[in-house]
Amino acid sequence: DGFLRALNLGDSVLLVLRDGKVVSRTKEIVHFFDCPYQLAEDSPDRPVDSTLLKTRVYPGDVIIAGSDGVFDNLADDEIIRIVYSCPEKSNAMARKIIEQSRIVSLDKEAPTPYAKSAKGRRGYDSYAKGLGGKVDDISCVVVRCT
Repeated sequence: DGFLRALNLGDSVLLVLRDGKVVSRTKEIVHFFDCPYQLAEDSPDRPVDSTLLKTRVYPGDVIIAGSDGVFDNLADDEIIRIVYSCPEKSNAMARKIIEQSRIVSLDKEAPTPYAKSAKGRRGYDSYAKGLGGKVDDISCVVVRCT
């Protein structure tokens, strides 16, 4: 029917890009900073706590789903730059996003979305300058709509 439907629980993100812009994005679901909702045996969180994204997709749209290891280290504009600088193959885009996320995660001086959010928070002294990558799980799937 031309619609993408996605459930999101936690701090993973799904983006839909069209013509170099983010046209749709899932909402991250967290209890508080650095404490995302998650499904686990000892967690009170349930699938019903998820948010639903429903958005129309068109040929040429690029869908990116990634873990917080991607979106804590790369801002949307950096992801857009990577996607549109790669060949049209989705696996090449995903590989480049993962590689860049890993490089940035190890850079203590990188300006990152995570560092910006952590700046000034108690217990996050290593991010006092609003700089620094965050080592974390990094996974990414990219789909190009045809």
